[in-house]
Amino acid sequence: MTPNEAGTKADQSAASSSNVIVTNQSRVACNGGGGPLGHPQVWLTLGADGKVTCPYCSCAFVAATE
Repeated sequence: MTPNEAGTKADQSAASSSNVIVTNQSRVACNGGGGPLGHPQVWLTLGADGKVTCPYCSCAFVAATE
């Protein structure tokens, strides 16, 4: 995962249903990789357990451990 300048958005050019992306952010964006194989961009907020799954592509985001 590559955060953008603001540090809130993930670059998921190779997103798939088996991806687990570790992030330092509590809010992430997912577009399924963009292009014709992607999905509409959605913003997701990690839950109290530090995890969230994209409802479109099932890509999982988990909070980084310190």
